[in-house]
Amino acid sequence: MSPVVIIDLDDCLIPDGTAARAAIAAVLDELSITADDLAVDTVLAAARREWRDNRQVTHREVERVASWEALWADFHELPMPREIVESLVGNDVRAWRLALDDLGSSADATTAALAFRRLRRALVVPFPGVEQALKSLAERHELWLATDGCRSLQRAKIALSGLADRFQRVFVSGEVGHPKGTPEFTAAVSTALTEGRTVCFVVGDSETTDLLLAETGGWPFLRITDEMRFAGAPAFCRCP
Repeated sequence: MSPVVIIDLDDCLIPDGTAARAAIAAVLDELSITADDLAVDTVLAAARREWRDNRQVTHREVERVASWEALWADFHELPMPREIVESLVGNDVRAWRLALDDLGSSADATTAALAFRRLRRALVVPFPGVEQALKSLAERHELWLATDGCRSLQRAKIALSGLADRFQRVFVSGEVGHPKGTPEFTAAVSTALTEGRTVCFVVGDSETTDLLLAETGGWPFLRITDEMRFAGAPAFCRCP
């Protein structure tokens, strides 16, 4: 039985925060609004305000969805009470309306929201070296993915990235019912380690969620940073 490598998705295999900023800037450019860092920060602040003001965002399905992710997440089919779904659908348009008002623009919020979804989807591209690193690791390991967020968005990202067929197991916090880094999430992963499977190491960029997953599982941790990209992950393997 091959040892398992547990891998994070956002800002480990594919860009998240930088991609969100790039997509926002591209939307503003399409709307003929100055797309500098201050304008992008204004949009992100409005998105954060709209998302956090919704009391339904604490539901287990969406509690780990970031405000910038909510600008392109699909909430329609999530297994939540209808009133919660209805409160979340349209979040993107409302957030863009706030942002455009803050920017002093009368541009159409729905147009902005649709543009962001289109442009953000186009930026779901693996970091350089990721595909080769996964191929190298897969020669001696099972690859499992562990990610925070709602199932609709995280599963869509995996599909758009072209990496879906690389992973034997995928754990999404919205599906597990507990955030990554909690003992309950780790227990769900541990329970899947059947037939003598062991974890070689955990890979992620977060010192909280990813590191906690490794710590609560008792597994080695490799942190992805600006200096250490995922392309170097295979060299971390300590398997005999």
